[in-house]
Amino acid sequence: MPIVMENDPDNIVEIFSGTLWESEMIKSLLQYSGIKSFTKNSVLNSYVYGPIYATGVKVMILFSGYEKAKEIVDNYYRNLKNQ
Repeated sequence: MPIVMENDPDNIVEIFSGTLWESEMIKSLLQYSGIKSFTKNSVLNSYVYGPIYATGVKVMILFSGYEKAKEIVDNYYRNLKNQ
């Protein structure tokens, strides 16, 4: 569980961190379940000559949706292990 000052349901917390592709997948799953989210650190450097992969892209949500979002992320990891 993330550290939240005063347990304010309007605090923004990180629910996932990974590649850009994974973060967008998690964001889509959350959106489908009615949880609003946004990504942080998702901008790639457009001045690089070779391909690069964004890592450390974070999915952020409101603390009020943390429990439901945690279940969704846990299910995502379980499905990856079953492949």
